[in-house]
Amino acid sequence: MSNSIVVEITGREASLILKYGYPFPDVEAIFEKVAGVDGFHRVTVEETWLELIVGDLSISIKEVKSLALQEELDAIWYTLEAAMGKPG
Repeated sequence: MSNSIVVEITGREASLILKYGYPFPDVEAIFEKVAGVDGFHRVTVEETWLELIVGDLSISIKEVKSLALQEELDAIWYTLEAAMGKPG
């Protein structure tokens, strides 16, 4: 069984995770609840799902053309990696 991990993200970051992290339906609702909502939010996600999202964000970072968007996605990637206790 995977560990549950609490991650602190903004509503903007949740929206970007939905668009570029391609979460599975099982975890999508967690991010939809806070997507676009001002401020910081604590969400609890199974580590397995976070690992899949991190992998998809890595691919998206390489594919998007906007440097600003790449940097935003990279920051989210780092936040998720840090929450899982992995070096960024």
